[in-house]
Amino acid sequence: MLLQKIRDHAQGWFAYTIIGLLTIPFAVWGINYYFEGGGPMDAAIIGDGKISLQEYQRAYQQQRQRLQAMMGDSLNQSLLEGSGLKQDVLRQLIDERVLTQLARDQRLRVGDQQLHDALLALPIFQQNGGFNKELYERLLRNQGYTIATFEEGLRLSLATEQLRAGVVASALATPAELEKIIALLKQQREVQYLVLPLAQYAAKINVAESAIQDYFEKHRERFVHPEQVQVQFLELKLSGIAEQITVSEDELKAAYETQIDRYGRPEERSASHILVKLSPTATQEEVKQVEVEAQRIADEIRSGTKSFDQALAEAQAEASSGKLEGGGLGVISKGMFDSPAFEDALYALEKPGDVSEPVRMPSGFHIIRLDQLTPAQVKSFAEVRESLAQELRQQQAENRFYEITQMLANLSYEHPDSLEPAAKTLEAPIQESGWFDRQGGEGIAKQPKVIEAAFSEDVLKRGINSEPLELEPGHVVVLRVKEHKEATPRTLEESHDEIVAILREQQAREALAKDIETLKKRAIQGEHLQTLAREFGGDFKNAGLVGRDTPSMDNTVLAAAFRLPQPETGQVALGLATLANGDQVVLEVLRVVSGAPDAVSEDERKTLAQQLAQQTGSEQFNGLLDSVRAKTKIVTYNDRL
Repeated sequence: MLLQKIRDHAQGWFAYTIIGLLTIPFAVWGINYYFEGGGPMDAAIIGDGKISLQEYQRAYQQQRQRLQAMMGDSLNQSLLEGSGLKQDVLRQLIDERVLTQLARDQRLRVGDQQLHDALLALPIFQQNGGFNKELYERLLRNQGYTIATFEEGLRLSLATEQLRAGVVASALATPAELEKIIALLKQQREVQYLVLPLAQYAAKINVAESAIQDYFEKHRERFVHPEQVQVQFLELKLSGIAEQITVSEDELKAAYETQIDRYGRPEERSASHILVKLSPTATQEEVKQVEVEAQRIADEIRSGTKSFDQALAEAQAEASSGKLEGGGLGVISKGMFDSPAFEDALYALEKPGDVSEPVRMPSGFHIIRLDQLTPAQVKSFAEVRESLAQELRQQQAENRFYEITQMLANLSYEHPDSLEPAAKTLEAPIQESGWFDRQGGEGIAKQPKVIEAAFSEDVLKRGINSEPLELEPGHVVVLRVKEHKEATPRTLEESHDEIVAILREQQAREALAKDIETLKKRAIQGEHLQTLAREFGGDFKNAGLVGRDTPSMDNTVLAAAFRLPQPETGQVALGLATLANGDQVVLEVLRVVSGAPDAVSEDERKTLAQQLAQQTGSEQFNGLLDSVRAKTKIVTYNDRL
């Protein structure tokens, strides 16, 4: 049971990671939807295409996983079931389709080299500092993707990113717009204000005993000793198990020999290529023509008529024709390609600078040059001994931990009315918490899962053991209630001081509100805040010219000052603010000084210009998306979601 939860959690994490990596910009919810067959019903129709209900449901579930991974226990579960999330998911899928079609209409394309570079750059598929093909295939397989659909989806994502980047990168911030932003951001305001402390008013309040009695009678339900429990629990910690494990020298050496590939860096080769492209539907005659062209280029390089770099430059110049392509491939290790032909040709080259014969691949004929060769290197046993020992201890501890956890789950279920059998079998002490209520307590009682379990129907009312609770990875507890105290009414004497504090604050706030209203009216009539502060016992402060981020001013007062309108000539702008402790503030803005063009450094100016241009570009891109969406026939079936 627990192991299944752990496996489920791992899959959710992977799905979230893939989602985060492939937001480029709209492939957030699963790129293989473009290639799957639809279900019996559709969630939406977009132009000539459609979004199947199956596709929508998977996207919705993946977004739920993503939100849960991001927010954990703090996530409001109603958010996951609400119509808002469902509509957001469907709209995102519609935007994907609209943008994909627009990218195709604009003839935006992603070449094999771009796809190759993007794939190798994804961190999730890297291991030991480089792309790991085995890891790549395994992770895709675990999530139900095929390599073909994943890579085609990534290609589409990169194409829509080209569209977005093209719009955003072409946006400009005019000098006038930049000066306006600087004038606003670096604006200063002359501010003065007074503060009336709530505590000052509360100190003057005398609460009558009759009012205390009356409040107690009307609000008896508020004054109770809360329900409390004390629990017994068994606790398992992975760290404690790991400390007890020792690994023999023979085990270490055997593990080193078995895993020696991990401690070596295999031979690495960097290469460049020239690709004479071949259509997937090419006839035998067309294949022959492409092969002859590739052989001609290879012969020119081998004969010295052209250097590889010259031929590569010509290929790159003709890339727009769709017939040639070329460039550096970076580091290539064995097992990276599905077809061994490319790899075999590369590893047959003996020294940097050697050039291969044309190599047939699905995309066409490649001419390969070996650019750099890094020999294989292997770390000695002594170099990796400590890290290997730590890994083996951790592995054995994890195996033992999950075995014990399963035993704990079984024993606590088979003997639901006691922890003694599990404690005896596992040789673990039964521990006890202090008393705590539904707000929690000390030690283990701080854990939300412990609080929830302790007050659950099964544990509290039926008196049985809880299920194993995973408080964090490698930390599991099973608990049962030892003692329980029902909520009991408090007496007036026990509640007296709390009621006094409540009534005193209520009356203080009422009195303070009346004085603030009087102060405001008199300030509007022209009385100076300093004079009013002396009369009402407040604290007057002349802040002078302040900026939006002046550290010496309370942020609440500062924000209120910059929300006020610019005062008319000879007038002031008057405002109010409430501080976190209940103190009330009356403030005045006397004048506004725009930020000077030289108020920012040249670097800041460049950064602002870039941010403004990016914001403008993003708005233009969103406008483009809205325009295309408006011109596209879209039908949604919200009743099916």
